[in-house]
Amino acid sequence: MDLTSIQVLMQTPLGQVVEKTNQVFWICSADFSKVLYVSPNYEKIWGHSNARLYNNPKAFLEPIHPDDRARVNTSVHQLVNRQDFDEEYRIILPDKTVRWIHGRGYLILDNNGNVECMAGIAEDITDRKAAEEALRESEEKFQQFANHVDIVFWLCNSNVSEYYYMSPYYEKLWCRTRESLYQEPHSFLKSVHPDDLERITSIAVGDNAFDINEEYRIIRPDGSIRWVRDRTFPITDKNGNIYRMVGVAEDITDSKQAQEEICKALQRERELSDAKSHFIATTSHEIRTPLAIIQSSFDILQNYLENLTAEKKQRHFQKIESSVKRIAAIVQDTLLIAEGQAGTLQYEPRETDVVKLCQEIIAAIYEVNANANRIEFKVSSDASIIKLDPKLLNQILNNLLGNAIKYSPQNSTITFELNLSSDSVSFRISDKGIGIDISDLPHIFNSFYRASNASNYPGTGLGLAIVKQCVDLHNGQISVESAVNKGTTFIVKIPK
Repeated sequence: MDLTSIQVLMQTPLGQVVEKTNQVFWICSADFSKVLYVSPNYEKIWGHSNARLYNNPKAFLEPIHPDDRARVNTSVHQLVNRQDFDEEYRIILPDKTVRWIHGRGYLILDNNGNVECMAGIAEDITDRKAAEEALRESEEKFQQFANHVDIVFWLCNSNVSEYYYMSPYYEKLWCRTRESLYQEPHSFLKSVHPDDLERITSIAVGDNAFDINEEYRIIRPDGSIRWVRDRTFPITDKNGNIYRMVGVAEDITDSKQAQEEICKALQRERELSDAKSHFIATTSHEIRTPLAIIQSSFDILQNYLENLTAEKKQRHFQKIESSVKRIAAIVQDTLLIAEGQAGTLQYEPRETDVVKLCQEIIAAIYEVNANANRIEFKVSSDASIIKLDPKLLNQILNNLLGNAIKYSPQNSTITFELNLSSDSVSFRISDKGIGIDISDLPHIFNSFYRASNASNYPGTGLGLAIVKQCVDLHNGQISVESAVNKGTTFIVKIPK
């Protein structure tokens, strides 16, 4: 093919298309020593004149980026040696801007199979390269994000029979390898909690798998349980057909536990509110009864004083005194609870003869209530002087002994054991009364709480709460053993 033939070709409709295309079409001699034709678009893309290339065929190498020039030059020589030329490379324009070029070259043979000339096409692929680079950077950023964020990302086919990608966090959350999931796509279900498995299986494998928003538990190989929130989203083609699915799973154990704590707190608030309401009603009743006694005895003494015998007068004065003490005790219990909750209840330890204090408390109980149950007091050691707060200990023992008496048959015996060891002192108070139901035991030290079988007995539900506060101030421990209608034993242990 000579220059005249090429000029004729360029005048044909095909040549006119070549002239107007955005690509660069070129033809050169078989040994690449002469450029026979370069389409006009060369000047637009390269920023150099066609004449420059006609005058110096090797000038096309000069704009090529230095990092790509040797590779392109090698490929050109391979084309001369009948090897394909297909390269992507950069060129530097006169204004220093860089463009990406996709060049392809072909041999044109004569009828005898000899190379007559070479032809090729070059096109500007800068925009495509920029898009590819942006996509690569985007994929790299996503990969970095997926590899480090505490969320599981995955991509799978439409029927969840093959995973294309699973982020590394799967191994941390499920404690199973991603490889096991690639080999057996449904193996993640093996970790689902038995109580959730049927529900999750029914939606994770089937027509609804593309629209999942579920929370469920998984059991890890070490037996630990985690809560997972799983969401899936369909990927459709241009015709709206689902051909892939993407999903995310996150560990929501902490939020679930927080929700549970909030629910428990709300439940405690409701119980406390109910208990306070019950306390107000009970306290009103508890105060109203002694007030009625005081009012009644006062009216009798005021109106019939001269007609009463000395014995009857004394009896009414004793009723008034006993009722006043009862009201004072209720007020004192309420104040102690308030001080404990406010953190102002004082702990003032001092050397105390604990045996003597216990004996005084028992004597005071008999003094107030001559008909009280017999209290069998046992001491296991002679060393009785220890450091504690006698005021708080008085509250502990008075409440525990008072409850034992209140909830026990009148003819039964209360056992009160004092044990002093080298590092602690313990008090064990046992009765054979109505006992405490197992469902009530976790709550008996809550303020205003009363056991389910204690409604027919007087009380405000503050006694054991006060005991617990006083024991805690001593850094002590309190435990309870009880069975309905078989009695109750409280054990208080205070370190020395």
